[in-house]
Amino acid sequence: MKLRIRLPAALLGLNWALFVLAFIWTCKVQENVLWWLRLDWAGWLRELPELMQLGSVSASTVWTLWLCVTLLLTAAWLVPGTHKANAEAKPDTSDSAGRIAPTMAPMVDADPALKEKLLRLHQSLEKL
Repeated sequence: MKLRIRLPAALLGLNWALFVLAFIWTCKVQENVLWWLRLDWAGWLRELPELMQLGSVSASTVWTLWLCVTLLLTAAWLVPGTHKANAEAKPDTSDSAGRIAPTMAPMVDADPALKEKLLRLHQSLEKL
């Protein structure tokens, strides 16, 4: 279970590592960092239809989309509750009374016939 929780964080970390490595490598090939400033930051919107048809797009569009997607995934990961919801412990279902959801318990207690049917259902399911 801990692997499932750590896998998205590991993949996000790998994405950031690849982004930084690609940035450093491109800076080394270009021999400066000014290429980053010369990217067409507004032009990637014009190339989205071409991208949707799997046509050719500029490197500027690739860099901009990669950065945007990485930032969105990071923001989604950092929002409280999204990755912690999977880590919550599941309620103990050792007895049949504990299997009834707490919000449904008053409704089940109000109708004895429904409670009896649910208990018989649980007993028959346990036999399977």
